[in-house]
Amino acid sequence: MSDATSQNPYAVPASNLQEQATESEHLSIEQALSRGYTFSIGLLINEAWIMVKGSKGIIVAGFLVFYVTMFVTSLIANLVLGLLFNVLTTNALIIFITSQLLSGIISSLVTYPILAGLSIIGVRRAAGQPFSFNEIFNHFNSTLPLLVIGVVYLVLTLLAIALGSVSFGLIFIPFTYLCVAYMLAIPLVVERGLSPWQALEASRKAITQHWFKAFGLFLLLGLIILISAIPLGIGLIWSMPLFVIACGVLYRTIFGVRSIAR
Repeated sequence: MSDATSQNPYAVPASNLQEQATESEHLSIEQALSRGYTFSIGLLINEAWIMVKGSKGIIVAGFLVFYVTMFVTSLIANLVLGLLFNVLTTNALIIFITSQLLSGIISSLVTYPILAGLSIIGVRRAAGQPFSFNEIFNHFNSTLPLLVIGVVYLVLTLLAIALGSVSFGLIFIPFTYLCVAYMLAIPLVVERGLSPWQALEASRKAITQHWFKAFGLFLLLGLIILISAIPLGIGLIWSMPLFVIACGVLYRTIFGVRSIAR
């Protein structure tokens, strides 16, 4: 808070999260990682909840586009790949594993840019920047780096399934750690233009500073989504935007958000 503001008894008080966002707006990734940060789970969710109003329609529509696209591309890819591998081999296990892996990659080619658009809407909303529904389709130029991140998550998931049958503890701890630590990789690729590895590492290093708190945040948001889905899924109209914006607030708190032309 500036001296002028602190001396003005009529100035509107600013929260710690708001101060961090202002200070870090033009910080490099290295500066953002080295300066440290902190946040309150309750205050962050409360701030995100306030921002849901006026943005939930666009975010919900974006999720509808995302899930319809994912369903259609996965269905077509599985059908085509299944027919192809049936000709090449009769081994059902090989057909299943290979078709699932390739269909996941094909689906990610289309869906991850859309997911990136949703993520950036959350970041823009958290930073008080303008955004529109078209943001969902604005990041297909980053398809390749986003696909790499998607493949990393896919491989982690397949490893969790494969090794989990051998020893649940063997994969659960590192899988959980990485899934939480990599949560901000997608907006780092799009908003900061990082390479996939740079984005994954920057997200991991940042989240690791307060990993348990970040885990608690995402766990609570997940429970809110789960509970909100019980009454015919109606509550998802509010809980899904809350999740997107909360991730945006966390991103802004850690890395700041670059200014855009208005």
